[in-house]
Amino acid sequence: MLPEFTKYLDVNYALGVMDKLISFKCNPVLGYRSSGSAAEFAAADYLYNEMRRIGLKNVHKEAVRVDNFEFKNAELSYPQGNGLDRKVVLAALQANCFAENEEIELVYVGKGTEKDYEGRDVRGKWVLVDIDMANEWWVYWPLMEAKFHGIAGMIIVQVSGYCEWSEDTLGAQDISAPADTPCLSMTVREAKLIKAAIEREGGVLKCRLTADSRVTNNGITHNVIGEIPGTSDEVIYLIGHYDAYFTAFSDNPSGIGCMLGICKAFIESGYKPRRTLRVCMHGAEEWGIENTRYDWARGATMQVRSHPEWGRNGFLLLNLDGNLISADAKEAQVRTCYEMVDAMMEIGSSIEGNIYPFGTQSPLWTWTESYMYAMLGIPTVESWYEGVNFWPSYHSTSDQKDVNNYSDEAFLSSHILYGTMLQRFDALDVRPLHFRALFEKVLESCDENVGECESFKAAVRDAIEAADLLEEKGRKLCGLTEETQEFNTKVAKIFARIINELFGLDWYETYDFIHARNRNNIGMMREALAALASGDYQKAADAMFGVDLCKYGRHFDRQTYDFVVDQVLGEDHVDTWANDKVGSIADVYDVNRDIVALANGEGRNVLAICAKLDAELTKQREELREKLGREEKLIRELAQMMRAC
Repeated sequence: MLPEFTKYLDVNYALGVMDKLISFKCNPVLGYRSSGSAAEFAAADYLYNEMRRIGLKNVHKEAVRVDNFEFKNAELSYPQGNGLDRKVVLAALQANCFAENEEIELVYVGKGTEKDYEGRDVRGKWVLVDIDMANEWWVYWPLMEAKFHGIAGMIIVQVSGYCEWSEDTLGAQDISAPADTPCLSMTVREAKLIKAAIEREGGVLKCRLTADSRVTNNGITHNVIGEIPGTSDEVIYLIGHYDAYFTAFSDNPSGIGCMLGICKAFIESGYKPRRTLRVCMHGAEEWGIENTRYDWARGATMQVRSHPEWGRNGFLLLNLDGNLISADAKEAQVRTCYEMVDAMMEIGSSIEGNIYPFGTQSPLWTWTESYMYAMLGIPTVESWYEGVNFWPSYHSTSDQKDVNNYSDEAFLSSHILYGTMLQRFDALDVRPLHFRALFEKVLESCDENVGECESFKAAVRDAIEAADLLEEKGRKLCGLTEETQEFNTKVAKIFARIINELFGLDWYETYDFIHARNRNNIGMMREALAALASGDYQKAADAMFGVDLCKYGRHFDRQTYDFVVDQVLGEDHVDTWANDKVGSIADVYDVNRDIVALANGEGRNVLAICAKLDAELTKQREELREKLGREEKLIRELAQMMRAC
């Protein structure tokens, strides 16, 4: 049976919210509602007023500290060889670029790798670089390589991966680099023309650049917060971000439109939740801090840091982040933690009015704001739809209604699915966290590369028994009594310790157990050593590809590589949501290159290479043992906490 609120849903209202958000632009042609910009401020004011208008309570804006990014325009002109100039509209990444019809020299450097600069002097020039950020490397690799070669600025062309909806798609991503080197982007179609002009001019093309892109440190953004009050001290969170690249339609006006559409229907239907529904609309999700590998989700990061108390009574969280409107969807597949998979399948698979099969993905993802709240101890669920070809229009001028194959039926289904999910969350007495599922995943991670760890496995098995007892206790609790809320508070502390101490990140922002990175490195290094011993140097090189940053180290020079490592591990690294989540790196930059050289037929001392690789393998094993010891101690403490609930 459909809940009462569904009678009051109006997708036209949500579309109106989306259209209004899209109207706020830094750049009159391209859009952008970027961190702390005038457009983002105007959008926050609109959301504040709209949340009050539809009846949300305690509506307010909270200013949080971020770096600001304001992009007003960028245009390049160059001679076509027929007496006429061609003008090209460019997009900007988060860096300073000020020019007024300034003459620049532009050269094409392929993918911008170390090899592409051999025998070339690009000092003081602009470089044009082809890039595939989805399948090869992020923009900061070629940008820092170019910077260390003395360039004046860079223009990227996203030739594949993201932004390949059409040759006229113009895209941008977060830059993860210092703001002192200008970085702009160009469409594939325009790049083809300008590459031909560069070749025609002998490799260096004189152009005219006009641009206004600026980063200002230590500014502010606003998170807009409102509530549907409940009667208990516990809170359910509904979050999404309202900043955007370009005008955007899916990412994330569709999330904001759906959030307000659900809230409006709740209020008009007279729905009275037991727990307060706190609605948080964040700025600075796409980017919000300079010169770090982890420059996204800054608005949410600073929000939760200013409210650590939210972790004490935050019950569950739902994050609506784009991808809510497409007729191409094949399955509604929410992402959550291992501990909630079974419960989410039970909650989501029986929602009438959802037109798609229901599924889950796990573990958590670090590309959205959910992880910031999970670190407080709040279990999270975030929207996703399988089957939608999202990435070709991601962060681009092609994130438009028609490109996303907008469907009223799909958008209404999102309202019903996620609105009903919120009400079912509220109907629960205790959090649906089944820790057995988590600890079973820990056991699965103990493959041959972990080695003998019977004491560790025994601790995990004991934790599984404690998890079963905890679940049994939870089933006996009924109603939002003082006893139930005390139980929920204790479970939140367990969940927070799991998120913050049992899990970490690898060098690709993958969220996994803290021992997983070393386990994976050990497996790849063992494979590489065996291949070297058998003389199969290509197989050895392929194995090394999977070790920490080796994938990139073979293409970029040591200075660039060290810069990226120091961003994360150096003494001057920036404090972000990912602080201390990686911890170390396998130092095999030179060994990796030597193995690649062997695979290319270049002579190298194989015995010396094996000795160096074996020494690093020993270090990885030592680090693995230390991490397993930490995890075992934590798991035993978690078992005690579960039994004490």
